[in-house]
Amino acid sequence: MKTLPTALAAHVATRDTTLATALKITRSDGEVFAFTTHDVDDPVDGVTYLSNPGLDVTDIVIAADAAVGNLELTTLHDGTVFTTADILGGAWRNAAFILFRYNWASLAAGVDTLLAGTFGEVTLKQNQVVAELRDLRQYLQQSVGSASSKTCRYRLGSTDKNAGGLCMKDLTAFTVTGTLTGVTSNQVFRDSARTENLAWFDEGQITFTGGANSGLSAKVKAYAADGTFTLALPLYGTVAIGDTYSAVAGCRKRLDEDCVAKFDNALNFGGEPHRKGLNDLTKAVVPNV
Repeated sequence: MKTLPTALAAHVATRDTTLATALKITRSDGEVFAFTTHDVDDPVDGVTYLSNPGLDVTDIVIAADAAVGNLELTTLHDGTVFTTADILGGAWRNAAFILFRYNWASLAAGVDTLLAGTFGEVTLKQNQVVAELRDLRQYLQQSVGSASSKTCRYRLGSTDKNAGGLCMKDLTAFTVTGTLTGVTSNQVFRDSARTENLAWFDEGQITFTGGANSGLSAKVKAYAADGTFTLALPLYGTVAIGDTYSAVAGCRKRLDEDCVAKFDNALNFGGEPHRKGLNDLTKAVVPNV
């Protein structure tokens, strides 16, 4: 049962309220953004909630069972907060949020938390940005535990069994930095100074540290021995000669080729590579005559 702060509860009981709705967003890169439906900026608990570019939220849908509560956030797409590059580059993906009401005429009265969770889909619709907000019950819809697999289930370099698995591999020696010397497109570009073997960065990650895509990371689909990177998806920002980056070697989750030969990490392999396949388990056994 939710209990409102005494001062806020008394204000709501008057039915002549001065309430506003506020939204605080914390992105995975640590950036914090705060908005309010009030027509002026309001400082709440040390965070300034901005009235511009404005905030509008749909009615909150919360079921009595374990179904995920959700709503949509709509705000003006003026390029000041939700930039096109950040949206298409995935900077807002899985950002944490908290939505609450407060009395703008008495900021010390406390807050009424309405919903908390993470961002879902973020889309551009004409001159508006629309973000799907999903509450914390979404985690109740996810499977608990690991399924058996021949390939490794861990994320390369992860040290948390609840967030990526216990790969435990230090990636310092497998991380490089460089500067682009040639660009074919926003998906294909080259660093002629690279000396790694063919496919070394396949399924790896590249993070730009300079240029129009600075701070954004992307998955590497293929890497050629001449230093050419091909991304799984093109970047929105223009990739240019001189852009700086860091890249981590890729892992295809195979025991012998990757975990043993490439990373020397077989003891932490998170799969069952020698298990029998479905065909072996279900094939008919012909008795000896």
